[in-house]
Amino acid sequence: MMGRSMATPSFFEGPEKKLEVVVTPGFPPLRSLGDEAWRRVVEAAGAKVLSVLRSGQSDAYLLSESSLFVFDDWFVLITCGQTALVDAVPEILKLITKESIAFLVYERKSEHFPEHQPTTFHDDARRLQAMLPGRALRFGSEHGRYIEMFHTTRPYTPEKNDPTLEVLLHAIDEDVAEQFATTCASEDTSLGVSSGIEAILPGFATSEHVFDPAGYSLNAVKGEEYYAFHVTPQEAGSYVSFETNHDFRAHLDGLVGSIVELFRPRALEVVTFLPEAEAELRVAGYALGDHVVQTLGGYRVSYFQYFAPPSGPRSARELQL
Repeated sequence: MMGRSMATPSFFEGPEKKLEVVVTPGFPPLRSLGDEAWRRVVEAAGAKVLSVLRSGQSDAYLLSESSLFVFDDWFVLITCGQTALVDAVPEILKLITKESIAFLVYERKSEHFPEHQPTTFHDDARRLQAMLPGRALRFGSEHGRYIEMFHTTRPYTPEKNDPTLEVLLHAIDEDVAEQFATTCASEDTSLGVSSGIEAILPGFATSEHVFDPAGYSLNAVKGEEYYAFHVTPQEAGSYVSFETNHDFRAHLDGLVGSIVELFRPRALEVVTFLPEAEAELRVAGYALGDHVVQTLGGYRVSYFQYFAPPSGPRSARELQL
């Protein structure tokens, strides 16, 4: 989300790394570990806690690089930029014994500038394999966009009402991207409201942060549900991610369509985790480029890749030297 001088003057690596852990029944509530323990986990990954939003069932930590959501029996930690998320796992294992981990999945999105990352997915997966038995998978083509996952192979049966949806948008509309800069943000109006983000899933309590010079994060909670938006609006590698465990199964097309309509990306990827069924999805105005389905840790995982068909030839873009 934050602007940082790297491969280009306005570059920031938006595509995320994600770690989700479920603990075994009888383990003490994860929220009872306290804020300081979770701050150490976040800092081990290379990020910082900016604020905390609490509901009756969860603690949502807004980070300098993305989000952490902690429930009593599971958590999900999402980081972006140049973070090394797997570095947080040894710190997590100080809090949760290996025997108490019912299920772990580590996910890493293909980056725009992978040469600037401190590790590769294969580095990360080999470290995880040394700590917890598991296997690694790739969703998508290695020659294009893709997502790689490592998950534990200990038998695990998820709850029937346990869906997860990820919507990942590339090359968003330039006019939309311009809203998510400090020069355009208003101190008097929530950017989540003015941009239309909060209208996509209404009724949630939210916290947000606008980064300087550009970038945006929003955490939202309602009971046992959460969602998060992260916007990297920089011209080099503009990117938006959305994630939720809201039960989308009856309106997946509409929910994805509302996000796409808001940001108007040139391409997008959608990932669903469903306990019992395979997802079906159509995105109006976009063509399906790839579709992968795989059983993973008791879930049926579906990966969709869409792109906007070109209306005609475009001009070449001049590069900064």
